[in-house]
Amino acid sequence: MANILITGGTGFIGIPLVKKLHELGHKLKLLIRESSNTTPFKDLNGIDYAVGDVQDISSLKKAASKVDAIYHLAAYTGIWAKDKSIYYNVNVKGTENIANVALENNLKLFYVSSFTALGPTPQEPVDETHENEDFFMEYEKSKFQAKKLVKSYIPKGLKVMIFYPGIVYGPGDFNIFGRMLFDVMRGKLFPLGICPGKGEAMTCLSYVYDASNVLADAINREDLFGEDFILGGENVRFKEYLDLIAKIGRDKKAIKLPFTFAMAYAWLLEVKAKFNKKSPFLTRPTLRAIKYHRSYSSKKAIDKLGYKITPLKEGLEETIKWYKEYIEEIKK
Repeated sequence: MANILITGGTGFIGIPLVKKLHELGHKLKLLIRESSNTTPFKDLNGIDYAVGDVQDISSLKKAASKVDAIYHLAAYTGIWAKDKSIYYNVNVKGTENIANVALENNLKLFYVSSFTALGPTPQEPVDETHENEDFFMEYEKSKFQAKKLVKSYIPKGLKVMIFYPGIVYGPGDFNIFGRMLFDVMRGKLFPLGICPGKGEAMTCLSYVYDASNVLADAINREDLFGEDFILGGENVRFKEYLDLIAKIGRDKKAIKLPFTFAMAYAWLLEVKAKFNKKSPFLTRPTLRAIKYHRSYSSKKAIDKLGYKITPLKEGLEETIKWYKEYIEEIKK
């Protein structure tokens, strides 16, 4: 069993990953901030916590003491930020700090990136060798830069695997797509149930437990260091995804919204965000990004890691069931 440091362990993918690694008997230490919510792990014995930040290399070095491996999931994933430098500081510089600590201490590194690091695609699925730098969002740019940086450490001797999940969905998600799903379950018009433009672009969705399970198993695959893996799911048109959610959740179809109207609405949300300091659920860069195909093949992960993909309809049914139960719970 390994001694593992996990960054981003209290995040959406991190929570089921921590639980799975704990179930497998590994000794875990989570890098957290003072404000981190560790409630999901209150019933798990033997988890240690180290207060720190990926931007603070001294705290990383201290946290990495007496561990064999690092799972690096921490990232700034918001679609909007008042100060855009946060994307570089956390996602790029923070990842560089992790890579340096791992290399200096001969630690195994499992870096969870994002399919956005590979860029937009043709309609047909692409593999891990694909690169397209036509980015619209600061998040995408930062994940691409971080991926390139981590790969540059491999010739130096870094033992690392890189993973690119798709749009991760599942029970407990309150990121951008999770918020969208939560809103449609509550009968809100925006943002879900609305399809900006024609919705013809392909998108790749990953069920959270599919990703967390294969990530946990990767700790035993030392033969695969130096490789990267797409952890995707079904590739579907954006409108088909919204239709499926609307049908399962509210027995309706998504309403198509003219793209120019959606862009104007997103602009208003951005202006509002500058005053109330709250992140908008929709931005113009996000809308531009979803106009392009994001179609990815998980064949390599399936063949080499035994990655299993839950059918989208099945995963969404489980997710929507969770949201319904959650909505009833918060009503009490």
